[in-house]
Amino acid sequence: MQALNQPVSWWGWHGWDHPEPLSIAQILERGTMPADLAAVFWLALERGASLILAAEPPSSGKTTVLTALLTFLPPDTRAYFTRGWGETFDLPPIDGHRATYILVNEISDHLPVYSWGPYVVRTFELMAEGYSLGSTMHADTPQEVIEQLEGEGVPRGNIAHLTFIVTLSVGYDGGRIVRRVNEVTLLTPGARPEEVRTTGIAAWNARDGSFSVLASASQRAELARRLGIAVEQLDEELSTRAVFLEDLLRRGVAGIAAVDRAVAAYRT
Repeated sequence: MQALNQPVSWWGWHGWDHPEPLSIAQILERGTMPADLAAVFWLALERGASLILAAEPPSSGKTTVLTALLTFLPPDTRAYFTRGWGETFDLPPIDGHRATYILVNEISDHLPVYSWGPYVVRTFELMAEGYSLGSTMHADTPQEVIEQLEGEGVPRGNIAHLTFIVTLSVGYDGGRIVRRVNEVTLLTPGARPEEVRTTGIAAWNARDGSFSVLASASQRAELARRLGIAVEQLDEELSTRAVFLEDLLRRGVAGIAAVDRAVAAYRT
C-alpha cells in the first residue's frame, strides 16, 4: 500500500495510549473471525472492495481489524487518509490499473478529526466515481449504518457502492475480553438507482459458538456477481487463501511484518 499522505488520529483522539496494532493472523488467533471469512475480505480487497466496520461500544476492535485487513491490499494500492473537519480531498485521478482507497478513521461528529455531514457525502460521491473506502462507525446493525449514512445526507444509490458492512461485538468469556465479527452484510445496487440491496453472507452464532460463512449457494453466487468472477473461481480462491491463513497459524507466523512478508510471498 502506498500512502498518499500521513494519517491524522487514525486510532482516535481519546487522551490515552493507542491500541496495539495486530496482524490478521493475531486476529484469527483470538477468534475474532475465522480464516474462511478473512479469505473473503482478502479476495474482495484485491478487487477494490469498500467496507465499513461498525460497533456501538468503543474499543470494540473496529480500527484494529480494519488496519489488519489492509495487509490484503495489493502493494500498488494508493491510500489517502482523511483529516476530518476541513478535509479537501486532494486525491489523484482514478487509475484503472490500481485502486485508490479513501481511509476515514471514523464517520461521526464526535471529534473534529472524524468525518460527518458534507465530508461523508463527498466521500460517497467519490466512491461513485470509482474510489474505494475503508472506515468505521458506531452502530450495532447494518440497517443502523445505512440509516446513519442517510442521515448524513448520503443517497441510497451511493451507499450501494459499499461492498460490506461488518458489525463487531465485544463481551467477556471466562473473564477475558472477546471481540468477534458479529455479521457481514454484502451490499449491491437495487433495481432502481435509489435502492440498495443487502445480503447477509456471514454471522456469528452465539448459541453454539460457531461462524457461518457463505453457507448457501445463493450467498456464494451473490458475492461472485459482486466481485465480477465465476462461482467456481470464487470457491477455489477462497479455499486456497483460507488454507494459507490456517497454515500461518499452525506455523506460528503472527507478527505484522512476518505476516506481511508471507502475504507478499503468496502473491508471487
